[in-house]
Amino acid sequence: MLRRQIESILKFLNSLGSKKKCYICGKTFDHFSKLRGGSKGKSQFRKKLDMVGSDIDNFRCMYCGCHDRERHLFMFFDKLGLWRNIKDSVILHFAPERHLARRLDSESPSKYVKADLHPKNEDVERMDATILPYNEDKFDFIIANHVLEHIPDYGKALREFFRVLKPGGIGIFQTPYSKLLQNNFEDEGIDSDELRLFFHGQKNHVRTFGYNQFLSELETVGFDVQVKKHDECFDAHAAYLYGVNSKEDLILAVKRVS
Repeated sequence: MLRRQIESILKFLNSLGSKKKCYICGKTFDHFSKLRGGSKGKSQFRKKLDMVGSDIDNFRCMYCGCHDRERHLFMFFDKLGLWRNIKDSVILHFAPERHLARRLDSESPSKYVKADLHPKNEDVERMDATILPYNEDKFDFIIANHVLEHIPDYGKALREFFRVLKPGGIGIFQTPYSKLLQNNFEDEGIDSDELRLFFHGQKNHVRTFGYNQFLSELETVGFDVQVKKHDECFDAHAAYLYGVNSKEDLILAVKRVS
């Protein structure tokens, strides 16, 4: 009872602030909630790698519950005008974020498939990204936002995504990475929750991506890679205000038209 009362008071005090604004729901408040204690809880290994990914100090909106990664995609979709490409398109969305899924559906795609290996909602299909049950050239968009770091054979997933995308189709495969690493870091000996949390940042992550290898493998699969830089799309204050990582650019993987 006392804990709930304290949490209620803290939430009320947070709501009085105006330093932060949720890009999705538009509400203002003092601060976003942190993920697992924020930067203070990050391992020294992850700190040394200067990881690019989720902003764990500005993670969750106190009102709508959206996470920073979802807010960032909304920002990029608005800035690049990607919403207008959704109408009448065919979309595959892995681990669908609630607000993004609702907005995509409102743009009237001709078909919208929501998928997850372990779905929690009835409207999400059980699907393995490495064995997609579709013919070639099926989808206009595939969104797998911070998904690849969970998949042991992510190369196979990328090849499947490429196979089922239409020529000219767009894949959005954001994933945490380090620009200090030339190659991905993973090892079978990192086999416990404690070790995965220390080396990879989450108990269910199986690798730490190296930026150069990730982009190179996208190109090897057959994608044309387009990097939309955060600091070229938004002003210097946007990341602070909306609680997103200014170092995380949008990586678009476009299936080449032969």
